[in-house]
Amino acid sequence: MKKEISVNILTIFPEAIREYTRVGILEQARKKGLAGFRIIDLRDFSSDKHKKVDDSPYGGGPGMVMSVEPIVKALESIENPGVKILLSPTGELFNRKFAAKLAGKNLTLICGRYAGIDERVKKYVDRVISIGDFVLSGGELPALVVVEAALRLIPGVLGNEQSYREDLGYPSYTRPQVFRGEKVPEVLLSGDHREIEKFRKQEARYGKDDKRSG
Repeated sequence: MKKEISVNILTIFPEAIREYTRVGILEQARKKGLAGFRIIDLRDFSSDKHKKVDDSPYGGGPGMVMSVEPIVKALESIENPGVKILLSPTGELFNRKFAAKLAGKNLTLICGRYAGIDERVKKYVDRVISIGDFVLSGGELPALVVVEAALRLIPGVLGNEQSYREDLGYPSYTRPQVFRGEKVPEVLLSGDHREIEKFRKQEARYGKDDKRSG
């Protein structure tokens, strides 16, 4: 019997997240009953009459900080949150191995905004994750990266069962064989599957020998 994975995403831009869950791999996972998505608007858990979820930081400084209360209340509203994840540029680096650890588990992801999130939120999560050494305006894009990378590793989500096993980042080519003087490597035209596999493993950008953290 198929197990449906529960994915909860806490955000102040629910429509942006919702649109992406309706296309591609995430939509396939939903249609096949392998994943269900709950998009939670953090403003619904604000005690402020104007539904504010941010405030000025203690000690001064530029920008606004997301408040701890609506985030924790939203987390507490989830019956089975699974792995609770805060997206932050200061978190652990996310990669393929990390995605494999999350595949098949219920996930709850918190998307930050503004100048940061109240540090006390970290007491209520299991992992703090970064998708790279750069800063974005919020955690919505990183959250979607994490979700798609994890869900695509669940057998049955992808149309081709081999895809999640063989997606090692090796160079790919299709017709024409020659484009503006650049030729497809001869080994790929040889029909020698052993040599083709050897070539792809040699050229793979990541895979079993991936030494990156996660």
